[in-house]
Amino acid sequence: MSGRLFAGYNSVVKRLYWTNPDVYEKEVEVESISDCKVTIEPIVFHPDEGGQPADKGRIGESEVLNVEIIDGRIVHTLDKPLNDGKYIARVDRRQRLSIARRHTAQHIISGIAERRFDLKTIGVHIGFESCTVDFDKKIDFETAQKIERDSMEVVAENIPVETVFNDADARTRFDLKGIESDMIRVVKIGDYDASACCGTHVRRTGDIGIIRILDLESKKNGTRVSFTAGLPAVEFSQTETSMLKELRQLSKCSTAELPMIFRKALESAKNLSKQVERLQEQMLPGYVTSASIVDIGSSKVGIQIDAVSAKLAGKLASMIASEIDGTGIVISDGSIAINSKKLDANGLLKKLHIVVGGKGGGSANAASGMLDKEVTTEQVIEILKGGT
Repeated sequence: MSGRLFAGYNSVVKRLYWTNPDVYEKEVEVESISDCKVTIEPIVFHPDEGGQPADKGRIGESEVLNVEIIDGRIVHTLDKPLNDGKYIARVDRRQRLSIARRHTAQHIISGIAERRFDLKTIGVHIGFESCTVDFDKKIDFETAQKIERDSMEVVAENIPVETVFNDADARTRFDLKGIESDMIRVVKIGDYDASACCGTHVRRTGDIGIIRILDLESKKNGTRVSFTAGLPAVEFSQTETSMLKELRQLSKCSTAELPMIFRKALESAKNLSKQVERLQEQMLPGYVTSASIVDIGSSKVGIQIDAVSAKLAGKLASMIASEIDGTGIVISDGSIAINSKKLDANGLLKKLHIVVGGKGGGSANAASGMLDKEVTTEQVIEILKGGT
């Protein structure tokens, strides 16, 4: 993790969350530095740094809204001011544990990925909603599953998660170079990982519970891996199981047969879509003659709504424009195509966008885009006639 990886001895002693992450309640000395902003000693709340969000909780009767590093000091922003003195600080235990589990899981994932798959971690985000690790190389989901299985083995071993200082082999996660400092905080997990870090972690790997890799995203020359751990991982697994159960019931097949069943269904749907498109294309002349025709100024405009697929909208608009020697407007499932012999097609599209919203553009002869709202033929006519 990036952030303040090292500090003087006194700062280390004050950062209680480094050495005693499971202390959630502690008497602290409060010093007010401005309205609703205080420093405390010892420091029990993790600040927003190193890709990890700040702890929440209370100091006395004041709620901790944010914890950040300002000019080298860890500053707590409260919902109401506190006078200098001693108060009981209470860290939100559920949030601390949730983040600590995910953060420790990230160390395991990064350590396994580096040592067994030669993948270097170049970015990390530990959040409330999502967690990601960025690797420097492309990987497939099969490799991600191997990392997940190996990571769960580390969880099952229930290895101590140690915090040490001044380790000779300490390194930052991102550049893997040695650190020059008098005081370095290092997180060690057996032989799997040892890296400088400023975040909170669980006491033992077994405290994580479950690690799940959720998704992969290609990033330049590397891969972003989304993951979660602890209760969110259980919830994710339960959701997947429920969805698979429902799909099995609908398909009347086993889980192993689902991919084949859905491939066949998708292929069938694709073939049906092609057949429908061919039929619609054969019916285009009929849609031309059934278009609603209206005079806009001295030019004729033909309008068809939801007659054909969006893919055929441009072709039908062109056919209508040629048939009436004017303008063809075709709207299908929110998309719009305009072809014109007489009027400014792009100007007409802009006129519609002003009223119903949307995006798109084009030239005087042809324009296309999307509409934000559904419209009727009568509404299109009213909009186009407005201001003429």
